[in-house]
Amino acid sequence: MSAIGRRRAKPSLGPLALRGLGILIATLGIGVFLWVSLRRIRYPLDLEWMESGMMCHALRLLNGQGIYVPPSVDFIPHLYTPLYPALVALIGKLSGDVTYLAARLLSLGSFLCALTIGVLWIRREGGSLVCGLLAMAIPAVTFAETGGFFDLARADSLQLGLTVLGAYLASISEGRTRVTVAAGLALVAGFFAKQTAAPLGVGIGLALLLWDRRQAVVLGLVGVLGFVIVSGLVNRASDGWFWTYIFRLHQSHPFFAHRAYVETPKTLIAIVGPSLLLCLWAAIGQWKGRLGERSGRGLWFALWLGLCGMATSCLGFGTQWAHTNAYIPGVFFLSLAIGVCAGRLWSRPGRSVQESGAKLLRELIVLFLLSLSVLLPLGRLRVAEHIPHRGHFSAAASLLDRLRAMPGEVLMPFHPFYPHLVGKRTYLHRMGVWDVRGTVAGPVKDLFAALREKRFSHIVMDDKVEATWADWPDVLLYYRVSERFDGPKVVEGAKTVPSLVLTPMEELSP
Repeated sequence: MSAIGRRRAKPSLGPLALRGLGILIATLGIGVFLWVSLRRIRYPLDLEWMESGMMCHALRLLNGQGIYVPPSVDFIPHLYTPLYPALVALIGKLSGDVTYLAARLLSLGSFLCALTIGVLWIRREGGSLVCGLLAMAIPAVTFAETGGFFDLARADSLQLGLTVLGAYLASISEGRTRVTVAAGLALVAGFFAKQTAAPLGVGIGLALLLWDRRQAVVLGLVGVLGFVIVSGLVNRASDGWFWTYIFRLHQSHPFFAHRAYVETPKTLIAIVGPSLLLCLWAAIGQWKGRLGERSGRGLWFALWLGLCGMATSCLGFGTQWAHTNAYIPGVFFLSLAIGVCAGRLWSRPGRSVQESGAKLLRELIVLFLLSLSVLLPLGRLRVAEHIPHRGHFSAAASLLDRLRAMPGEVLMPFHPFYPHLVGKRTYLHRMGVWDVRGTVAGPVKDLFAALREKRFSHIVMDDKVEATWADWPDVLLYYRVSERFDGPKVVEGAKTVPSLVLTPMEELSP
């Protein structure tokens, strides 16, 4: 090879090394999340206390029972739409029972699909696989800061996957009505996985209005008709309880504006980190026409989705009893916007030797900022806190043995699915008592009567009940704390631990 040929080959080594480093960092970030998920996916009890409630939803559907029913000692639904437990129940039909493993695999698969769509989207808009992988590593590696929910028996990942799919299909519809219809159906399905899809669906429709009003109308019609038809059918079948739970009870919860509009944006910016600067950089470059001849529509749409994700998180976290999983749409769609912006900056052409040098420097800065948003959360992450260790498994086995040895029916409101694991009935979830307290749905039917009549041979409570005995009407008049023990701890969500066994008080002889 001539000296001239060697000189021409040298500049390609820098970009190649940057790509290799970027892929390595992205693999590290996503790999840590997958390692944690696979280490805990077979844990036999709750990783987070409301998993148990979702499993009870699926179990009722498996057994042909409704989930939107008047609140009673037997069951109170969570305030969510039904698609996730319905799919878990469907899997249960095939396997013979609903299981934590199947529910968590559904969630994990949904999240991985969302990441895959994000990478494909970023590569399509910006032309860079490296930027796509690094950007999608951000929500993966910050999983703990958004509640650790991506692989749990919860609806968040299913809703996220369907919403991202709908947004992506809308972005590539380009006048093709069938693609727009598919986008609308995906967004409707996302809503029926969890209601937080609604603000994002509205935002996607508004953006589509700017470049194709006809397709925006199609998307809106599919969304509205899908919502009306499915909601109407489910609401009619449940005698109106569906709408009560998924809408009316939400309206009864207080909303905290400071937490929503001040604390949440600050937290999202802190979670996502320095790579947000790429959005500002790319927006200015696109505005001034410095990012090449590619249309700016995709970049502006991605930035708009990032804002819609933030708005959705603000609304979610501002609501009473919200947990940090409310940050998921904000972090994910901001990461998607970052990836599109980074890809545009990365692929900006440089024709002369001087421009090629500037391009290499630009790629280095893009890689640096993206990598910081992956590596900084890795430094904050305490992996061991999110994986059940040997003590958890031992405590889980001990608790199941304890439940199995209890005669008759057992009420375990903080973890109502546990009795099912030893062949007993399930009853209401503790969260449901809070959700309906003082609302149009209350009171909880037969709860007081069941306690007064000592329907349960044992009641197993978590430690948190000692601060909220008032939620259990006169339970201590008919039951006494007969044993205290150390049960298995959850690793995500509210830190609550099975700790007390209550047994009926003996009747006083006359």
